[in-house]
Amino acid sequence: MRTVVVGGGLAGLAAALELVDAGNEVTLLEARPTLGGKVQTLPRREGDPDPPPDNGQHVALGCFKQYLAFLERIGSLGSVRRVPLELPVIDERGREAKVGYGLGPLLRYRHVPFRDRLRIASLVARLPRLEAGRQTFGDFLRASGQSQTAIDRFWEVFIRPALNLRSDEADAAAARFTVLTAMRSGREASDLIVPAAPLGAIHGDAAGRALEEAGAEVRTEARVVELDELDTDAVVLALPPEEAGRLLGEDWSFEPSPIVSVHLLVDRRILDRDAALLGSPVHWIFDRGRLIGHEPEQGQYLTVISSGVPELMELRGRELLELVARELRARFGELELLWSRISREPEATIALRPGVKRPAPGLVRPGVALAGAWTGTGWPATMESAVRSGGVAARALLAEMTTKVAA
Repeated sequence: MRTVVVGGGLAGLAAALELVDAGNEVTLLEARPTLGGKVQTLPRREGDPDPPPDNGQHVALGCFKQYLAFLERIGSLGSVRRVPLELPVIDERGREAKVGYGLGPLLRYRHVPFRDRLRIASLVARLPRLEAGRQTFGDFLRASGQSQTAIDRFWEVFIRPALNLRSDEADAAAARFTVLTAMRSGREASDLIVPAAPLGAIHGDAAGRALEEAGAEVRTEARVVELDELDTDAVVLALPPEEAGRLLGEDWSFEPSPIVSVHLLVDRRILDRDAALLGSPVHWIFDRGRLIGHEPEQGQYLTVISSGVPELMELRGRELLELVARELRARFGELELLWSRISREPEATIALRPGVKRPAPGLVRPGVALAGAWTGTGWPATMESAVRSGGVAARALLAEMTTKVAA
């Protein structure tokens, strides 16, 4: 079967690999000059540290099983580090507590009163028996006995980076699924999977090589205007929703949710471990130099992440940089910025609010299958969702081909 995969993000790469591994003739077309979609290393600019920054700090969880299998297939599993969930959370006064797996770390989480810790533990225990309904996660939490303090200072730390929305915006069912999958599926499910090399090398570059070694044709800077222009037996559309909808005549226009990343070289080491900040527009700080094994000769190479922050998208670069610098100085003391670079992803994910309906991945018409992190895989719009959708799309086309041959 001759198959064209349109889109070289994780969904398209996963679909193309499954199809070529099944013995099909596969061509992958990507409009950008590089593969990887929304998981990229930024083009190098003069003055960038080595290596240049990624377009954000993409972190997976141990429960991302198909994503990890994808990394193994393309030879990149050794380029990520798996660490137990033990996330330092720093409050407005510089005090630290840790989010970890199990009851012990929760009872020691001093950023909320002890009675709130007990209520959080009770809810986590009861969560498999509770239905979320069509409401926000914040409303679900309040109806389940959680205080606003617990929401702001515990639940938000976990849910906001996972769903790229505040708890009072995110769909309760999606948030419930995330908590159950990561926190109630065994200790290893909650592990953090962090990149130890540039994202572009781990994902797009490695997957492109794996596809070509398997016999697939990979073409970048190849935009598809109409499906009719493709001379093929089958197509996988692994594109953003509006672009896929345009090619299929569907109205798939979803509200996006942005991520803003500020990459910094500061004149001294300000933290020993990656951390989350409470009460701040800065949500996460990552020691990029340590993660990728390229410590600068002077200072510390950091990536600062803010999730679901349309208000920060409106700030000019200098204003955003000054805001981040003020936040860091307030928590860690005086520091000097030696270098900076800002990356914005205005459509990092779709906004999974209550009532949002996503089309299922798989066949949408004979010979045409749909994939993408944004499709209804049952997962939030994560790297795991992207890889899962690609597998579903590929298997749907393979099953259709088998049915035709049998008939």
